[in-house]
Amino acid sequence: MKYSFLENIISFLLGVLWTLLGVSVFVTFMLFYHSGILFAIAVSLLVVAFWLFLIVIVEMAHIQIEKLKELQKQTRFLQSLHDSLSHH
Repeated sequence: MKYSFLENIISFLLGVLWTLLGVSVFVTFMLFYHSGILFAIAVSLLVVAFWLFLIVIVEMAHIQIEKLKELQKQTRFLQSLHDSLSHH
């Protein structure tokens, strides 16, 4: 399957976001661990929520691109069907 430049950028961005999520949660937990484990977990969960929000936004963009490609395929098919039926 051939991906467009935008789809490659989105895939790369998703990989970067997942990596940033893991690194930032680890760093956040280690920074706040000395303040208390429950506080460190709570702050880490807030960090996770932030990164997951960004990941969901990028995934939604990816889904919209996939829907657009599918609609374009269906439109081409229907146009060719219309053209073949109108000539007969």
